[in-house]
Amino acid sequence: MTVWPDGKKFAFTIIDDTDGATVDNVAPLYGLLSGLGLKTTKTVWCYPSRDRFKGQCLEDPEYLGFIKELQAKGFEIALHNVGSGSFNRNEILRGIGLFKDLLGSYPAMHINHSSNPDNIYGGSERFGSLLKNLIQTVYGAKRIVYGSHPESVHFWGDLCKQHVRYIRNRVFMGINTLGYDPLMPYREKKKDRYSNYWFSSSDGHTVDEFTNLLSKRNVDKLVERSGACIAYTHFSCCFVDERGRIDSAFKDRLEYLASQDGWFVPATQLLDYLKKQKKDKNEYVSELYILAMDLLWFAERLYKKVVFGR
Repeated sequence: MTVWPDGKKFAFTIIDDTDGATVDNVAPLYGLLSGLGLKTTKTVWCYPSRDRFKGQCLEDPEYLGFIKELQAKGFEIALHNVGSGSFNRNEILRGIGLFKDLLGSYPAMHINHSSNPDNIYGGSERFGSLLKNLIQTVYGAKRIVYGSHPESVHFWGDLCKQHVRYIRNRVFMGINTLGYDPLMPYREKKKDRYSNYWFSSSDGHTVDEFTNLLSKRNVDKLVERSGACIAYTHFSCCFVDERGRIDSAFKDRLEYLASQDGWFVPATQLLDYLKKQKKDKNEYVSELYILAMDLLWFAERLYKKVVFGR
């Protein structure tokens, strides 16, 4: 059982995927989080989108001002690739430099975005040998990405290794992320050349999944087990209506969560703490551990397709 700082009973944070995010459709949520004392992580793009995904970026003065305000209040700002779509190495290096210049430091956390060709060990490379080979057999080159391939125009793995501490991989449906992935954050030997630590998250994809995740029963279990939840979400996905009102069911559940005696910090701070608490100083996980997580992830993906249609 993990002992949390200041005698807190559990840990909870959120990583908000920037897909579709604008000041209008996410600012009300951050006002709520701040008011409840929940400090979380928000990802950003440096450049405007080049494909079907929409949303504001750091080159937008209004959005940049909003992001700086969040940062000043104690929220973490992480990278979701430099933008949505195809970017070459020079553009990526400039984008990460822009992130540092505007926000004061390089991103400690990176989250791969969709099917971006510059993803770091994304696509089929996310998984262990069994699932990786299966995906490549079914999809071929469609699931190959190039952020960690030095011969590619999309390569930036050297910069990722130098500056990024944590990268997210699997997403599970249960609230206790640490129960699914008790060794996080961890290293993988096959990915060690261009990455550092990896971690998992819990599925709060849209307002439907997140409201389900935060049921009173789930929150009570998280508290009882002294667990840790890193909820991964898209706050742009129907959490706020056109009049700026937050979904009432989600708001109620978030307020119940905040009323519990939890440690509410950004994701990198939570992972840093977990890393320091490890008794086993071997940071590399085994192939068997990776296989077990892959199989559980795959089974849950099938279940989610049935329950949520996604």
